[in-house]
Amino acid sequence: MLLLLALAASAQSLSAPNIAGQYVAVTETEYAITLTLAPKGVAKYDFVAWKADDPGPKHHEKITGTWSSSGNLLTLKISSGDIAIYKVLPCLSYREFGEAGCSLGLSLVKTTLAIKYGLSRFGLWNVASLKFGVQP
Repeated sequence: MLLLLALAASAQSLSAPNIAGQYVAVTETEYAITLTLAPKGVAKYDFVAWKADDPGPKHHEKITGTWSSSGNLLTLKISSGDIAIYKVLPCLSYREFGEAGCSLGLSLVKTTLAIKYGLSRFGLWNVASLKFGVQP
């Protein structure tokens, strides 16, 4: 019986994706969103914005907090008191940026962060999993 429980736990951990890593929005040409999920629960958003065809300075903002996951939900608690909740998808479609295929990504469910951050507009894909031009 113990062997069966150990095998079941092992199979379950193999099917759940490891969500720690770096995630990016790949659809925008005038700003970039990077979310870094450190293995020990530290989270960091990195927002960079610039004007089209403008060599002027870029606006750069960093926001830190913590993250935790339960099932297929990822919860970020930002230092300011804001939150962001994402659904973890093992196969987030590349249709958003005109490519075929999919890979590990995050789809926003809810946030209290200001609309200026653009989180509700874009998915975030795991950098290590991105495979452009690959058929599903």
